[in-house]
Amino acid sequence: MAILLAIVCLGVGFLLQSVLGFWQIKHFNNRYRSFRQEGQVAIGRSKGIIRTGVILLLLVDRKANIIRAERMQGMTIFSRFKELPALKGQPLFYVDQGVERRLDPFTRKALADAKHVYRVVKAGGEVKRPKAPLSQLLAVFTRKREVSS
Repeated sequence: MAILLAIVCLGVGFLLQSVLGFWQIKHFNNRYRSFRQEGQVAIGRSKGIIRTGVILLLLVDRKANIIRAERMQGMTIFSRFKELPALKGQPLFYVDQGVERRLDPFTRKALADAKHVYRVVKAGGEVKRPKAPLSQLLAVFTRKREVSS
């Protein structure tokens, strides 16, 4: 009986996480859509496995000046986008060093990623998808072995 109860609890928890994760993705898509209606968008992210993650949405004009910035930061599915006024009015590629230093390390990493992605896309390139954390972990244990002839 205890095993059945544990299985049911795991199933309910998985279902709840799926529904709440869907809502978070829907929230992201709505924010992104509203930014896209206003202009060009640079997206940066700083992923964390155990630590906090950051997604940074930057609305930029044709000269790559930041018009609006929003950040979603956290480890849970309850994270939502919040305005980041410190970046407003800054040139994307030349953000004031004092402003950038006041950002937390995860947001700085997301800002660097947004700069990189924006630069690659504007040049007509395609951004490579980073490996998922589980894939990175498995890569440590599965090395490609060369066969010598």
